[in-house]
Amino acid sequence: MNAPPSAPRRVDESMTLLTEILERPLDPAYGALARRRVAAGLPASRGSRSALFVVTLVVLGSVIGTGASTLRGSATARAEARSELIRQIDAARSTHDGRAARVAALTAEMSARDAQILAAESGEDASRLRELALVTGSATVTGPGLVVTLDNAPDTNAAGNNSDPRNSARSQDGVVRARDLQIVANSLWMAGAEAIMINGQRLTATSAIRFAGEAILVNYRPLVPPYAVTAIGDPASLPTRFAQGPGGTYVSTLKGSFGIRVETRTNESVTLPGLAGIQTRVAHPPAGSASPPAVPAPAPASSSTPAASPSASSGDRT
Repeated sequence: MNAPPSAPRRVDESMTLLTEILERPLDPAYGALARRRVAAGLPASRGSRSALFVVTLVVLGSVIGTGASTLRGSATARAEARSELIRQIDAARSTHDGRAARVAALTAEMSARDAQILAAESGEDASRLRELALVTGSATVTGPGLVVTLDNAPDTNAAGNNSDPRNSARSQDGVVRARDLQIVANSLWMAGAEAIMINGQRLTATSAIRFAGEAILVNYRPLVPPYAVTAIGDPASLPTRFAQGPGGTYVSTLKGSFGIRVETRTNESVTLPGLAGIQTRVAHPPAGSASPPAVPAPAPASSSTPAASPSASSGDRT
C-alpha cells in the first residue's frame, strides 16, 4: 500500500528561528495583551507611548542638529582665523622682503661710493683705510675660493621643516649644527683663508655662529640648509691645507659617521660682499708707543662657547 504523499519541505526549514522573527516580529505575549484589551473594549495600544516616542525623537533630533551646527560654526571660525593669520604672515613677509631688498640696494650703493672715494684718495692713510676695510669685512672681496657645503642627512629632511621635534623619534645626529659650522670656519682660517662667508653672511672679528632652537644664526640672521661656507685664499695651498688639516678630518667623519652630506669644490673667482652695519670702536695705542699698532689678521668666527678640538666623536655632537 502506498503512503500518501507528504507536503513539500520548505527551503528555509533549517532557519526556523530566523523565519519566526521575520514573519512575526511582535512577541506573542504583546499580541495576546492587545487582543484582551480589544475584548475589554479598550484600544489595542496606548497612544501616549507613541506620542512620547515622537516627542523624544524630536528632542533628540533638535539636540543633535544644534550640536552639529555649533561644531560646524566653530570649525568655520577656526578656518577663517587661520586664513587671516596666513594672510597677515604673507603680507608681513612680503613687506620684510621688500625692505630687505631696499637695504641691500642701499648698502651696495654705499659700498660703491666708498670704493670710489677710496680710489680717488692717495697716500698712506688711504692705503691703510683700504687694508682695514678688507680686514674688518666691510669691503667687498673677489678672488679664488674654496666652497665647503654641508647639508643634513637625507633621512632628517623626510618630515619637513615644520615637523614637531617633540613628536619625532628620528635621530638628530644627521642634522648640521652650529658647532659644525664653527669648526669648519675656524679650520678654514687656520688653513690660510683671507675672507669667509656662510650663505651670504660675511664673517668678521665680531661675527657669531650660534643656534636658537633648531635654527642656526650667523650675524643674528637665520640660515637654512644647505650651508655653503665660502673662503677666499691661495688656490695652491688653501684646499690642500684644509683637506689635510683638522677641518678635512672633521667633515670626513661627519659624512662617514653621521650621514651628513659634504661637498668641497674650488672656484676660480668668488665675490664676498662686505658686511653692512659693522660697529666701530675707538682704540688708543699703548702709552709710549710712537706708531699705531699693526693691522690684526682676520680672527676666527666667534661663538657663544669656546672652540674645542675639532673632533667628530659622538660625544662632541651630543
